[in-house]
Amino acid sequence: MIKVVLVACFSVLISMNAISADVWTGNKKIKRVQIVQNGGFLLTFDSVIQPSCSIAGTSALYIYPDKGGITQEGIKSFLSTALMAFSTDLNVDVMYDDSTGYCWGKYLLVSK
Repeated sequence: MIKVVLVACFSVLISMNAISADVWTGNKKIKRVQIVQNGGFLLTFDSVIQPSCSIAGTSALYIYPDKGGITQEGIKSFLSTALMAFSTDLNVDVMYDDSTGYCWGKYLLVSK
């Protein structure tokens, strides 16, 4: 009986992880850019993204090299584009992976 329950629990966990998908923040304004020691940064937005993005706060995303498919070179482009959007008050829409509370950012779209 215990084995059946454990198998059922693992099946639920695996299926929940498989449901996790890349999602978009929707048009947001960047309110803060915080650089961190490993070459990554955090973007904080003007409104909540979703409650599951909780490690940095529900309105922030981590953007780190070697996470979410962002390379060491790609992080530079991501950061410069994010800073441009922040300084010019343009809207951004960021694709992120919601499978963990870190919600690693992947793509950045800037619009008016």
